[in-house]
Amino acid sequence: MDLNKQQIALAVNDKSVGRSPFSFKGNCFKFLYGANDDERFHTRDIPPMRIKDIRIFEGEQLSYHWPLEEVADTRCTDDLRQEPAEVKNGVWLKPGHQYWKTIGSFQMNGNAVVAFDQRNEQLLLTGIDSIITYDLRQQQHARTAKAVEQENILIGCQSIYDTFSNQLYNVYIDHKKVAAYSPKHPQWTTTFPDTILTEFWHANKFISPVDTALYIIGGYGQLKYKNVIQRWQPRTGKWEMLPGRGSFFPPRYLAGLGLNATGDTAFIIGGYGSITGDQMLDPRGYNDLFAFDVRTRNFSKRFSLDSVYGSFTFANSLIIDAKRRQYYGLVFSKDSFNSRLQLLQGSLDKPVYKLTGTPIPYSFYDVQSFADLYYAPGVGKLIAVTLFYGDQELRQRKTKVDVYTIDFPPLDLNPVEDKATGRRGMLGKWLIFILLFFVAAIGALWWRLRKVGLQPEKGSSATNEREQVKAVSEEPDTTTAPVVEEPHPEEATIPEEELTELPEVPRSSIRLFGPFQAFNGEEELTGLFTPLMKELLLLILIYTVRTGQGITADELNEILWNGKSAKDAKNNRSVNLAKLKSILERIGNCMVNKKSVYWQFQYTEDHFYLDYEWFVNLTKRKATADRLVMTDLLRIVETGAFLAKTEYDWLDDIKAEVSNAVIDLSLGYLKEDRQAGEDPEFVIRVANAIFLFDRLNEEALEYKCKSLIQLKRYSLANNTYEKFVKDYRDIYGEEFYKSFNDVIR
Repeated sequence: MDLNKQQIALAVNDKSVGRSPFSFKGNCFKFLYGANDDERFHTRDIPPMRIKDIRIFEGEQLSYHWPLEEVADTRCTDDLRQEPAEVKNGVWLKPGHQYWKTIGSFQMNGNAVVAFDQRNEQLLLTGIDSIITYDLRQQQHARTAKAVEQENILIGCQSIYDTFSNQLYNVYIDHKKVAAYSPKHPQWTTTFPDTILTEFWHANKFISPVDTALYIIGGYGQLKYKNVIQRWQPRTGKWEMLPGRGSFFPPRYLAGLGLNATGDTAFIIGGYGSITGDQMLDPRGYNDLFAFDVRTRNFSKRFSLDSVYGSFTFANSLIIDAKRRQYYGLVFSKDSFNSRLQLLQGSLDKPVYKLTGTPIPYSFYDVQSFADLYYAPGVGKLIAVTLFYGDQELRQRKTKVDVYTIDFPPLDLNPVEDKATGRRGMLGKWLIFILLFFVAAIGALWWRLRKVGLQPEKGSSATNEREQVKAVSEEPDTTTAPVVEEPHPEEATIPEEELTELPEVPRSSIRLFGPFQAFNGEEELTGLFTPLMKELLLLILIYTVRTGQGITADELNEILWNGKSAKDAKNNRSVNLAKLKSILERIGNCMVNKKSVYWQFQYTEDHFYLDYEWFVNLTKRKATADRLVMTDLLRIVETGAFLAKTEYDWLDDIKAEVSNAVIDLSLGYLKEDRQAGEDPEFVIRVANAIFLFDRLNEEALEYKCKSLIQLKRYSLANNTYEKFVKDYRDIYGEEFYKSFNDVIR
């Protein structure tokens, strides 16, 4: 509402929808959202809506804020001025994030198994005569049943859905046997004859997109805990026992396992077992987190959790929250039949965790129970399933099934606080904070004036005096922030004629290719960045370069401080942004600044070098690379892969984007530049750059080997081929299909 221009405008997500002249009378307005009783606009004809964080601004100043984070009642209070607001026909969403809801409780014939179709968000429960499907996307009639006969399902059998082939698998590990079912061919491909009890109770499983194979890790049976890695290839039906590498992974069962976003790393946490694998020799509970690299088959131990809540074991699956670098699992005590499942939320980067949500009743007995956890991101729900099998000796082959859901992300069960008391307490804290701030500011000013007014001691040389005066004059003025013009996306683009004129390393720089580095002239300041400071800077910097806008405070909170209240997240963000600004002042010629709702990374172009922005502009401006562009690209990427040894889930897609750009430009140059073959040394440089981002690129192998042959470096060409073959074998588990002669032909 612009009173000066007499104009009313509407914007959605900071994008203008429309504007129109409007004759305002006065400066007091009423906003009507949804159902209302105004005599001119009276209506009840509206759809359901979800609302939160109602904010009213006057100019840039926030005047009112209703978070709408209550769990009951119809009255809300503004956080700033305690203005009341009434809610009609409200269904509060917060309890849905705190309490598990039972959506199904029934029996199935036979020893039922459970799987989840991640793509279609369907829970699949299989008995010997039917498949029950829960479609989480359906509000009504979500549960359907289909008559499908499976002659026998052995106790200890597990089920998993393969989204690559759209098939449901029932797996009995002991027989190395898999029964498959597809909606296109609605029958099972095989059945399981009766046999002894499994030796792989509660083993963990996953299907990796790296090779579309099924992996099974660990398990327990016949008084032995296992740590073996088994792999089944759906295309060939071949079973393999794979050797584990890296850190020693102690034998165990009742662990939780979850796959990362790219599907090449499995995280395994907790469980119960022993170092030797023998149940009689020192069995114990584990509280460690391991990462298993699918390509190299390396186990690496990340850390161990503190046993704050005593000993517990895990349901079969973990949910990996890539954005927030967190995991969720269901934990329970294995020492009691009448146990309870409790949702645990932990960090992938440090040994911190907490219990959240309400507990779920769980009857635990090794040979008669199973529990699992799934996530449906489309509907924003976690799904917990418990199975309890009948007594096998009494031939009671029925399974009790219970299905629960909770809204994601889950929230703690905090007691309702008296808001007025809380605000009075916060007011007092803010007054103390402001008082301390002024005391600190006055102290800093006094120290600065005293420092500027210092005189050299008697006997000091004229040279020392000049150096002291120079040091004082060069010290940056910290009383005012440096003014950096906001770069417009078009203005920030490197002109065509400057593409081949990368600057020499200036006084200040931040490097993202190779390991993360920050410099002030010759002095490296990388060590000033704590892990949190580094991630905060990278989020703001990368989002600024990629989008031209930056990143909002809400997005920062969601990634870095998820699970904290809005107030705590804001405090954490403010404190860490202040620390980050201080570090950037030491680097010089760069800063983080807020424009509208976006935090942006800004710098003075003539005195600061950011390799990532040069890279982005190089790749945007050139669909295909010529020799000059390729030279500039190599100068950037030859220092190493993009943010080597830096791993965040939100960064995975960006790394893939950088890798694809390097590979596409490099191969495009090698294929299309007719003069490329005249300089084999340069071709080798280009091939090596490709290998930094894809060490199994077959085209790069051919170009490099042919160029080495051209230079008569025959042994180096053969060594390059042999290393490639070894890496190919280690990652794919099979021999490379081309001989050396085929590669260089």
